[in-house]
Amino acid sequence: SLEQVILISRDLGEFSEIPKLAHSSCSWYQQHGSPESGANVLDKAGKMLENDDPEAALPLFQRAADIVMNEDSPRQAAEYLSRVAKILVKLKNYDEAANAIRREISCHQRIEHTPSVGRLAVVLVLIQLARGDQVAAEKAFREWGNYCDAPEIQTLESLLTAYDNEDPNGARNALNSPFIKHMDVEYAKLARGLPLPHQEYAVPPVGVRVNAAAPYVSPNLDKPSASRETVEAEVNQ
Repeated sequence: SLEQVILISRDLGEFSEIPKLAHSSCSWYQQHGSPESGANVLDKAGKMLENDDPEAALPLFQRAADIVMNEDSPRQAAEYLSRVAKILVKLKNYDEAANAIRREISCHQRIEHTPSVGRLAVVLVLIQLARGDQVAAEKAFREWGNYCDAPEIQTLESLLTAYDNEDPNGARNALNSPFIKHMDVEYAKLARGLPLPHQEYAVPPVGVRVNAAAPYVSPNLDKPSASRETVEAEVNQ
């Protein structure tokens, strides 16, 4: 079967063949009325590739998620979407990562798994900050923050306040909170790599020019200039 060929390709190190074989196997299952078995093949193939070739694994997990969503299996879809989101964050494709997280949140809402929604709300805020969109980060917190636990709410409030006040130390303290440091590896890395806010003068203080160059000092300041020497020579004639 194609699944056995996938395993043989893995064992022979022929990883470039795995996605094509997995998609073909999945299509076969779909044609024979077993779409979830097809999604399972995609998932297994994606796991073979995700560490060394995340870009090749990504479409496998995306297709698997779409298949089980159509089969009304939100719990399984959430699992596949979780892998999609983590790969997108790893690849720094934050726009698509935000969309994947929102879809994952929707799946967890359908099965009423509140703790996961709260955890993903934190992730979505971090992704929006990584995109440089503070307004979207605040919107995500307003929309999903009520699913968070009290420590998560406190941390997100501190974090967003720090960005609003352009307070790098406050942001750093919030990002060092235990529950952020112990998130899934890709999300913990995302938090560590976030650009901290920095304060710039809206109106420069008196006597300060922002980005002013150092004053120019002529190297000939202490030397008589050629023109001065000429004038002195003419006067002394």
